[in-house]
Amino acid sequence: MDTLVKKPFDSNSTITETKDIPSNVHRSIKCVLIILNSLQVFLGLTCCVGCLFVRFDKVYIKRLVRTYLMPVVADLMRTFSGSDYGIGYAINAYDTTEVLRWVALVFLVMTFILLLPALFGISGLCSKRSWLMTTYIVVTGVLVIAKIALIVLCYIRPDVIQDWIRTPLKVSLQTTYRGDTATDPVSVTWNLLMIKLSCCGVDNGRDFEFSRFNRDFTLQIFNQTLSISNLQTPLACCNSASRRTTFEPGACAKYPIRKDHTHYFEIFLHNVHRVVQIPVYFEGCLEKIWSYVTQYSDAFILAAVVICSLEALQVILTCVFMELLKREMEDRKRRKSRTYRKGSDFFFPSVSEESLM
Repeated sequence: MDTLVKKPFDSNSTITETKDIPSNVHRSIKCVLIILNSLQVFLGLTCCVGCLFVRFDKVYIKRLVRTYLMPVVADLMRTFSGSDYGIGYAINAYDTTEVLRWVALVFLVMTFILLLPALFGISGLCSKRSWLMTTYIVVTGVLVIAKIALIVLCYIRPDVIQDWIRTPLKVSLQTTYRGDTATDPVSVTWNLLMIKLSCCGVDNGRDFEFSRFNRDFTLQIFNQTLSISNLQTPLACCNSASRRTTFEPGACAKYPIRKDHTHYFEIFLHNVHRVVQIPVYFEGCLEKIWSYVTQYSDAFILAAVVICSLEALQVILTCVFMELLKREMEDRKRRKSRTYRKGSDFFFPSVSEESLM
């Protein structure tokens, strides 16, 4: 009859098998975090390239603007045909780097927001330094909270965001804008924007009340040289027909608006007071731009939610990774101390209980 031999319990093999599971999880989390941070680095480098392109390119962006605004340029050419003002020359001298410097600044800020946390994260994962990963968690957490607050603010109080944008636009309109025949980049941009979007000023035509734009100039219309003076708004606030009307050229911009959000003008014609309806853009450009942007608000919000979710996931995975790393280091110290005790027992054997008996 065969006797059953009881196999001694091997504690080392059991410990090895149980330690394989945390190590596999540890490696998987590290791979996922490196992939996500590498994607973030790629987006940051893309924003950096966009910043440099917008800031220093003077050929391709100008060509793109001219192609997109070709109907506006043609309209201005018809309006100022035969006059000293050449819109073609103004477009050729158009400095996009001056106009788009704020866009370049936005790209630069996005570059730092994307690159810095990702570099801290990758460095911490590769070197296993806790202070790098802690910095990554703190910075990413602060950015996630800030993005969530901005999303909520845009959704609940869009008027606050509009006020932030409105102030620099009005300052530009009142201090830098020089009128319809100016050739500086800011004035050309405002003229093209108002004609393209069929708008006037930031909020309405009354924004030009304290503007320093040129209110007097000469215009060649229907083989006649006309001197237009005392303009209340630029001619860019008028539509194409009213700018070249035979009734009274520039009348849409010459007479003050009777009240907000209307396009009726009080004029005197042959010593008779009349109220004439003349086509003019009475809606502000900020409202037009905001309406255009809000068309894609759902896509923007969805993208922001996805980005915030991924960043929150990165923070959670990094915390788990740090905890697993901490346990691994503790286990390593414990195994090291156990090996040291075994070696000391070999060189300095302890007295066993059997020898004392």
